[in-house]
Amino acid sequence: MVGINSCCIECNHIITNPICASCLSEEMVLLVSETRPDLAQNIRGFHFDGDVHCIKCNESMGLCAHCFSKDIYEYIKENDSVLAKEFVNRFDFDLRRNLARDAF
Repeated sequence: MVGINSCCIECNHIITNPICASCLSEEMVLLVSETRPDLAQNIRGFHFDGDVHCIKCNESMGLCAHCFSKDIYEYIKENDSVLAKEFVNRFDFDLRRNLARDAF
């Protein structure tokens, strides 16, 4: 039986890529700061408790990598469409599939 806290608080799907927003944001900042340090300074992870633990830092987490990546992607796309394409290539977590589906 899957606990309710094993699901993402945003999309309500089971968290299958257990990397927390804080750990993901560190990697995202590295990528974005290469070309747009002004955008990178606004990327921050945050913590939501859950039954799943991050494979990198072992903190509990309640937001899936897909939802966090999607939020950051949308922020980047509003400001730099070229960088957004690079971002989605590095932090996919099914973003491309969902973005393609939403385009139709």
